[in-house]
Amino acid sequence: MVKKIVVFSFLSICILAGCTDNSNGESANNTEPSDNNKASIKNESEQNDSSSGNEKIKLTDLSGNADFIPLQDDNGKGEYKIQDLKLDNAGVIIFSPLYLEKSKEVTIEFQLQSNDSVNGMTIGIIKDYSPDSNVKYEIEKIYSESIDDKLSVTYKSPEDSNYSLCIVGTMAASVVVKNGKIIQH
Repeated sequence: MVKKIVVFSFLSICILAGCTDNSNGESANNTEPSDNNKASIKNESEQNDSSSGNEKIKLTDLSGNADFIPLQDDNGKGEYKIQDLKLDNAGVIIFSPLYLEKSKEVTIEFQLQSNDSVNGMTIGIIKDYSPDSNVKYEIEKIYSESIDDKLSVTYKSPEDSNYSLCIVGTMAASVVVKNGKIIQH
């Protein structure tokens, strides 16, 4: 009986110790937005291949709406303006595919308008996406963190192919994506 109490006490202390903060009132996993509330990610091609270990989300597993947004290059410079869009939690916005040669980059930039001060945001990539297909696509996460109001994410292609950037809503409330653009480098 004494051994059980000692073991139970030891386990309770371990659990409590594991639950305490290890910094001044903030969790060790807390991530602050980068300077000027703007995050930037550059993935190397070896991180983007099928063995990259990047988490994948099945498009069919998302409970929200999936909206397909066509892109139009009005000035012929590989710059695509994104209209202002509303994004709900678990919703996904998929942009029309862009052809990228190996090691070429594409950047998505936008601002968020939200009632929350910090929002979870996931940016992903879908290879060879077609909105009219019955294929069960997977979204490869290339960025997934909390942001304040601005985001810029760059993806480097591991091979020649068509790639669709997408935004997945991982925040509690709806947000508006504003002043966005996709730039093909």
